[in-house]
Amino acid sequence: MREKLSSSPGMVWSARIAVFGFIALLSLIRLGAGSLWDNSETTYGEIVKELFLTRDWLTLHLNFAPWYIHPPLWFWTTAAFVRVFGLTEFALRLPSAIFGFLAALAVYRAGRRLYGESAGLVAVLAAAGSLEWIMLSRLAILDTMLLFFMTVATLWAYFAVFEGDRRAFWIAVLAAALGTLTKGPVAVVLPLAVLAAACLWTRTSPFGRGLPWAWGTLAYVLVAGSWFAAATAVHGASFLLYYFGVSNIGRYLSPFENQPGPFWYYLPVLALGFFPYVAFVPKALKTVWQARDPASRYLLCSIIVPFVFFSAAQTKLPNYIAVVFPGLGILSGRLFRDALQNDDLHSLRGALIFLPASLVLLTVAVILYGKTQLSGPFAAVQPQLSLLAWFVVLAASATFAVTYIWRKAWVAPVGLSVMMAGFIAIVIFALLPRAEAFKPMKAMARTVMAYYRPGDTIGVAGLPGGLSLLFYTGGHGVTWVGDSDADARPRDFFNQPGRVLCVVRPGDYRLFAQQGAHMEILVKTPGLWLVTNARRR
Repeated sequence: MREKLSSSPGMVWSARIAVFGFIALLSLIRLGAGSLWDNSETTYGEIVKELFLTRDWLTLHLNFAPWYIHPPLWFWTTAAFVRVFGLTEFALRLPSAIFGFLAALAVYRAGRRLYGESAGLVAVLAAAGSLEWIMLSRLAILDTMLLFFMTVATLWAYFAVFEGDRRAFWIAVLAAALGTLTKGPVAVVLPLAVLAAACLWTRTSPFGRGLPWAWGTLAYVLVAGSWFAAATAVHGASFLLYYFGVSNIGRYLSPFENQPGPFWYYLPVLALGFFPYVAFVPKALKTVWQARDPASRYLLCSIIVPFVFFSAAQTKLPNYIAVVFPGLGILSGRLFRDALQNDDLHSLRGALIFLPASLVLLTVAVILYGKTQLSGPFAAVQPQLSLLAWFVVLAASATFAVTYIWRKAWVAPVGLSVMMAGFIAIVIFALLPRAEAFKPMKAMARTVMAYYRPGDTIGVAGLPGGLSLLFYTGGHGVTWVGDSDADARPRDFFNQPGRVLCVVRPGDYRLFAQQGAHMEILVKTPGLWLVTNARRR
């Protein structure tokens, strides 16, 4: 992986195949294993399913009601895979794996263009081989599609403005437009904010290269605004007011769907999500800060601006911060490039020492958190977590030792990649199968459908897994039963003329009975009961 490999095309291609084969393997292996996770996977999977059931490809639906939270590009794309592979966990997750791979390719192309071949390859291992990137690539959610478009829009905007590349300009415009159709205006707001900050810092005019900004703006509006215009024509201006007022501005100014967090929320998320290369981030940031060239400052802006933007937002989710990983990956690639060229371990010494020590601290923190906050599930998977912890600490320590014994800088990225391969293998083959015990709703959905007759109403008490029941019960809709404002009242639900099938917890059954609901138990499973009102005297 040394820079001098550029003189040997065979070795370069071998390195590329190895790196991208590794990334593809981490994303694809047993991708369809395990039921969907609540709430995002089941929500998105249900919306895709209802595209086919409602035959309405303009308006997204959840539980057969219009859903205006996100634009439709990811759902349309995933529906195409469902058309080919069927409505399976694999088909729903495959787009995430593909766009995670494409985003990795974009990081490589940008890193190679800025700092050379070895920097581009290490950038891929650091960014796309990080824990959060791999997780996002294995879930049926839209984040890797957004990550791909935002990576291209942000980095190719640099090539356009700072290098005068008109082709890069149009690539960035198209990426921003498609990103907007994926998750809304954040796909253009953040790249423009990064560009503006970098131009101010470097005293560079974005209009000094003769780029066709007016035509680019028009093209963006036509592509990105196409669905919004069509949806507004169908639903009226109230659609725009809800989408931008609630799903965007409202989400930023107040916690959305009970997802708050303190201003420092993303510091531990970044530390864990960018594992294992987070140990090299301080040195990489210091190196690039001292460089003071336009590319270095732009990459710093691509990290700092989104970090501050999402830290200030009142709604916080771990996956939001992944947009800074491409910049962090490229800076890590630059750091390793300098070390790889001369097998100079001096620049990596502090990070290599810090890596195993930080993993020991992280392991202790995870154990303490699991025992205090997740005592039940934690106890069930403790052997697998212990195996994972021991493997990671030993692999990191071995990477540190072998790198210094051989005095070869390339051992570090190879060793960290082997460690991540083992980490993901333990998670996929040992940890996730045990986690299925805490996701009983898919099996319960089969039980519900065994009793279901046309005309029955399916219900679920306000318990975790309700969206899984909605997805796995085949498109019949689900009524939430409980005491919240949006729920059906138990007495009214169970005393209606038609037959109902409702999934409840034992405690809910007793509570609903006290509230006047007439129920009979059909099936008891540990923690979940299926009840009905069917038998009347």
